[in-house]
This record gives sequence, C-alpha cells and structure tokens, in this order.
Amino acid sequence: MTAPDRPTWSATGQGWQTSAMPKVSEEHKQAVRRRILDAARTCLERNGYHEVTTREVVTEAGVSTGTFYNYFPSKEHLYAALAEAALGADLATALGARGPGGGTGPGLLRFLRESLLADPSWATTVASLRARAGGSTAGAEAVDRLNHVVIATFSPLVTAAGEEGFLRADLDAEALVELVDIVWDGMGRRAAGRAFQSSYGRVARVLVQIILDGAVSPARRSEVPNA
Repeated sequence: MTAPDRPTWSATGQGWQTSAMPKVSEEHKQAVRRRILDAARTCLERNGYHEVTTREVVTEAGVSTGTFYNYFPSKEHLYAALAEAALGADLATALGARGPGGGTGPGLLRFLRESLLADPSWATTVASLRARAGGSTAGAEAVDRLNHVVIATFSPLVTAAGEEGFLRADLDAEALVELVDIVWDGMGRRAAGRAFQSSYGRVARVLVQIILDGAVSPARRSEVPNA
C-alpha cells in the first residue's frame, strides 16, 4: 500500500505541487497483516469456530474497515490466508521436531496425526470457506489460491519423503496430497453438519491407518510410533 501524494505549495512560485508522502515500510505492512490474522483467529476461537463478521475482526485488531480491505479483498481471502498461515506454522513445527522419527516422512505423518486430523475445528472452518466459494468471484479466487498452496506446499515434501525411502517412491505426490485434502474437506463438511455416523476421530484414525498401509514403505514402518 503506497501513500498518496500530498499537495504542497512551491516557494518558487510554481503553485501547488505534489510530493510523495513517506512510504509505509514492508515491516509495518506485515505487522498489520499479522495483527488482522491473529484477530481473526481469536474471533473464530471465541465463537467456537463459527462464522465471524468483518466488524468483529476489525474491532479485535484495532484497525479500520478500510485498512482491512487494503489487505484482504474479502473475508474469504482472510480465511484462506489464515488457513495457509496455520497450516504452514503447524507443518514447520512437525518437520522441525527432533529425536526418534526425524526426517521429512515422519514429520509429515506427525503433522497429519497431531495437527491436520487432530481437531475438527479447522477442518470445519476450511470446509465452510470452500462451500461458500461459489457465492462470489472473490470467494472462488481465495479458495483456488488455497487449493494451489496446499498442493504446492505438500507435494515436494511427499516427493522428498519418497526419495528418503520413507514413502513409496512410485506414488503420485500431487494426487496423494489432493486425495488427503479432499477427504479432510469432506470430514470438515460432515463435522459442520453434525452428520457423522461414527465420529471425526474414528474416521481420522482409519485414514491414517490407510496411509500407513498403502503409502509408507514396509521397511520403514518400524519408525512410526503406534503404527
């Protein structure tokens, strides 16, 4: 966001001229963006991950509505960015873990078990965002970006885990990532509608077991806790 030029009076008699106002630093813009994202997460947690209004978010963040829309063209863009940030932070934590089970493959499995599938709240929120995507062009663009980020982030890691010998090397990395995302999205939609005949947790455990049986190299199964 670049500040508009401010008109000033020329002492040389040339009349009103414009001079650029000081530009907002990149650090400041990132701090404001982070504050809005943190406020949205706080509002979602306070509301039990149900819908929040833009007014709630801007009040929590202490910014104006205009500032909000300078950073996020729509609330759907905000939710998509929040999902990207949360997924990225949880993934970094899982991959950065040390000790037994270190490496890309075990890190991905930790992320799946302890973050992505551990709590239905985020699954419900992201599934609700995707379900609303058809309502507006902005929403569709936000969801399309989120879907792209998921594939672009996780596919190289699945490929790396195959090269390490943890996952089967013959797997289609992008298709595997999208398959897990599709199942997770469906779980979120069912949780949002309180429509599970079993439970979110039971389905999550079966999904992990299917991945263990079908994707992890048999020679490396002993490295997986509770496999």
